[in-house]
Amino acid sequence: MVLSLEVGEDEVVRRRGWLSRSMDALLMLPLGTSAVIVGFGFLVALDTPPIDLRTSVLLIPIAHSLIALPFVVRAVVPVVRSIDERLREAAAVLGASPARAWREVDGPIVARAALVGAGFAFAVSLGEFGAASFLSRAGAPTVPVQIVRLLSRPGEQSFGVAAALAVLLVAVTLTVVLLVDRAGAAWTRRPA
Repeated sequence: MVLSLEVGEDEVVRRRGWLSRSMDALLMLPLGTSAVIVGFGFLVALDTPPIDLRTSVLLIPIAHSLIALPFVVRAVVPVVRSIDERLREAAAVLGASPARAWREVDGPIVARAALVGAGFAFAVSLGEFGAASFLSRAGAPTVPVQIVRLLSRPGEQSFGVAAALAVLLVAVTLTVVLLVDRAGAAWTRRPA
């Protein structure tokens, strides 16, 4: 009898042992940490070569991804855990490779949850101010940072532009939420 220590990445998600609980706790850390601390931590941690990202345009998307990751995990993991193992076994019996079984069995089931998680992540990223307040540059602020900058200036015009940006932010967020809801409903009605 051979004991295999190889564990696939989807096995870590499906199992509920210590490794799964540890990964779950690690992926949920950004929820328990202020986004301001995440932004400040990025400035402190990513300031020396070989990983000097302080001037990179990738810094804000990386920070936003880290902050939004728990929302995606919370949307996808329960769905992955709910997939009946017998479906994968049936695909294997019919000759499907593990990759094809995942693509044909797990993929369509997980796709809706991934879409919902991506929509949540996008909405959180759009309105995220804490990390962006530390990481955005003067010439390329995010919309929430620009709103705060405009509100800190005196005058009716600055207030009006800030209000217009806030309305635009709400409209884009609402559009994304409605599109995700509509796509999820369409995905559910899709024939098998």
